[in-house]
Amino acid sequence: MKNVKKVSIGAVMAVLAAMGYGGYTLVKDKDLESLRSGQAALYKVARVIDGDTFELKDGEKVRLMGIDAPDEEECYFKESKEALTKLLKGKSVELRKDVTDTDEYGRLLRHAILGSGCSASGSGEDNVLVEEYMVRGGYAVSRSNPRDKLYYKLLLEQKNQAKTAGVGLWGACDAASSDPTQGDTPPPSAKCSIKGNISLHSYEKTYILKE
Repeated sequence: MKNVKKVSIGAVMAVLAAMGYGGYTLVKDKDLESLRSGQAALYKVARVIDGDTFELKDGEKVRLMGIDAPDEEECYFKESKEALTKLLKGKSVELRKDVTDTDEYGRLLRHAILGSGCSASGSGEDNVLVEEYMVRGGYAVSRSNPRDKLYYKLLLEQKNQAKTAGVGLWGACDAASSDPTQGDTPPPSAKCSIKGNISLHSYEKTYILKE
């Protein structure tokens, strides 16, 4: 009977995975309760690198998940970096992992929460999701990822609202270049096209060039 029970549980989990749940929706509320109860570890922010990356006191670099901020030399880079610096520098944040642990540069991929007593820029808010703050203010845009879905709908909603209102980079920069989901870059030659596949298991990217 024990074997039968194990098979049944495995089958249920397989069905959930096939439906796109992967177990994350089931544990989301529990994880949030843990964060809000103060059980999550706090990490001191030493410096901000840009609008979506910062360095901890221990030297680890953190890349915020679910968003893209302007790179250096791009429109609204200075404003984006200044916003995150004002929000985080010298403060402690709670870091929350989704599925992917690090990126190709060895940076930690995390969601960051600014806890009680560290209200964002005098807004009076507590437990601020840093990525939401950046997207809502037009300092960054939401970024989709086939593996990491936590907060995706929230960030997408905030991006659409900021875009409609022309907040931040949406009013200062070209909208198409500010939104990676809207770009449509043609191939270098009309005779060739590139097909890209992203693995859901390893996040590897495979490109196939056709002529």
